[in-house]
Amino acid sequence: MRVKLILLGVVVVALVATVWLPFVNTASLWLGLPSIMVWTAAWVLGLTLVLALIEFTRPDENETGEDS
Repeated sequence: MRVKLILLGVVVVALVATVWLPFVNTASLWLGLPSIMVWTAAWVLGLTLVLALIEFTRPDENETGEDS
């Protein structure tokens, strides 16, 4: 669980730090789009993947060990 939370923390820090990163917050284009747009979109996709990983790998709280 610790690795999942670290991954989540990395993604959140990257998104929050967007405005202070000089290589992102410039008037340059990445893949034909503004760099800040590409950076944010990539990390939002990463956030979605990390949250899905956390959700789908958590143990079932209702499981009692018996088939109902």
